[in-house]
Amino acid sequence: MKYEHIPVMLTEALEYLKPGPGKNFVDCTLGGGGYTFAIAKMVGEGGMVLAIDADDMAIENARIKIKEKKLKNIKIIKDNFRNLSDIVKNNCGEIKFDGIVMDLGLSSAQLGDRNRGMSFQFDTPLNMSFGEKSECSTLEIVNNYNEKNLENIIKNYGEERFARQISRAIVGVRKNKSIKTTGELLKIIESAVPFQYKQGKIHFATRTFQALRIETNKELENLRMVLENSPDLLRSNGRIVVVSYHSLEDRIVKHFFKEKTKDCICPSEAPICRCAHKAELRIITKKIITPTEEEIKKNNRARSAKMRVAEKI
Repeated sequence: MKYEHIPVMLTEALEYLKPGPGKNFVDCTLGGGGYTFAIAKMVGEGGMVLAIDADDMAIENARIKIKEKKLKNIKIIKDNFRNLSDIVKNNCGEIKFDGIVMDLGLSSAQLGDRNRGMSFQFDTPLNMSFGEKSECSTLEIVNNYNEKNLENIIKNYGEERFARQISRAIVGVRKNKSIKTTGELLKIIESAVPFQYKQGKIHFATRTFQALRIETNKELENLRMVLENSPDLLRSNGRIVVVSYHSLEDRIVKHFFKEKTKDCICPSEAPICRCAHKAELRIITKKIITPTEEEIKKNNRARSAKMRVAEKI
């Protein structure tokens, strides 16, 4: 299946990554290929882009476009980016990269795929997986997690203030029948939240669906793992560019970058440093980079994007 995708903050990403002839990069989130194809053109035949995605649709789409564009310097790997170190070791050996980029957002194609159950715009089976077999399916989470676990997931991953009411409503309904579709879940959420909440700018089900998707795909755990793997794979002055779309992701990226800029990570009460830890990164973006108003007008999905950049020392 071929589809088109508008990459978010592409100009800014390229400015910070500085692709040039002969350089090598990793795109941890191939998606629609926007970053990968732009970087591949700039590094030329002497350079290379290692493009990773766990999603079959993204892989198929990229292969079609690579053939059309006659690009020979892209290596596509179907895997989860949490395995970045092993992916590089098995496919690129001891190579060090000039940059690593990750766009943590969902593509329009993923949201619009009725078979995924990621959107409440369609009444489809509850399946929020990115394409690989998840440790726990969305159906299992909704129908088997106890009320307290559901509440914690919806509250912590969705930052949903009505998490208790929603989790209670889910448990109440499933006592009589299993919850199998997005439409059924949508009605349950609608019944659990106040009328005024349903009139807000953000759809009343958005935060709950986000929370269930994050839990299904272990998104935050995977993000922590790929970040931890990244510095060792960069050459000196190589850069990590991360585009996130909600505060949970951005908080993880911000904290990781901050920790990796420290020489000493001993407890504050320690009289002398015993950790021998050395800073690995320097932060390039002191403040988050956000899309321009012009970009948001052209691509509304970019409105919540936040970019952070760090550089290997």
